[in-house]
Amino acid sequence: MSLVLDSWYTIGKLHLFCEDYVCQGAVPFPHIILADGCSASPDSDLGARLLVLNARRLLPRFASGAFDETDRIAQHWRLGRRIIRRAARQARDLGLDEGILDATLLIAWCDGDTVHVHLYGDGCIATRSTTGAVAAIQVEYAENAPYYLSYLLDAERGALYREAIGDARQGQRISYLHEEGATARLELFDTPTVFSFNRATFPTIAVSTDGLQSLMNADTGERINLLEVARRLLDFPNREAGFVKRRTHEVLAEYGRRRVVNLDDLGWGAFVSADDPFDV
Repeated sequence: MSLVLDSWYTIGKLHLFCEDYVCQGAVPFPHIILADGCSASPDSDLGARLLVLNARRLLPRFASGAFDETDRIAQHWRLGRRIIRRAARQARDLGLDEGILDATLLIAWCDGDTVHVHLYGDGCIATRSTTGAVAAIQVEYAENAPYYLSYLLDAERGALYREAIGDARQGQRISYLHEEGATARLELFDTPTVFSFNRATFPTIAVSTDGLQSLMNADTGERINLLEVARRLLDFPNREAGFVKRRTHEVLAEYGRRRVVNLDDLGWGAFVSADDPFDV
């Protein structure tokens, strides 16, 4: 199945500058990588870029291995450690504190008929099936405190994190949202967050920072349902170059006319199979 992909990121209304970053590519295989810097950590916008660029450098070696799903889960933290250690060396070379690397990281790539997604911290995934049904996965953390890769660099910071979130066995919440309702499960805070999607079942697969769930009506304070936002964003008028960027601008403009704004930065990207019957 032929494939197109695109990505984009934009600033949130409550931010002075954008702390999300996204990159994409087709070589050596289709991939989208995004990061979301922590607003409480100075210069985390730079940290987000370092994580994304190092993930792009290291991903080919990781993804080219003959791994099955069990192997990918087992290798999840090995990849994460390599990324954060390289980024930390670069931060030190620049005379910067490792705290700039307080950022979530989401790595997605296509391996033939399958799209694999690894999350290090919170984020969202949205899919559209061959029936046209849109569903979403939302990954959140206790106390709204994602488990950043940077905590692997400092045992003291890691211990403080575990203390702050309370019961570590319930540190991660994974919610599955679909037309019929929602289900959720709780996991240990450092359980590998890994997903795989068959493109024959899900011809459109999108990945996003948590900004996807930040849209709010400025008059009422009401949050916009995540599935509604996903349905709008995935309704691409065409698949020409820049289709995610254009759709982002269109949807945010439509919401803006209703005084609905994205409070947080929004970074996202989509893999779309050329034969998706519900696209274009």
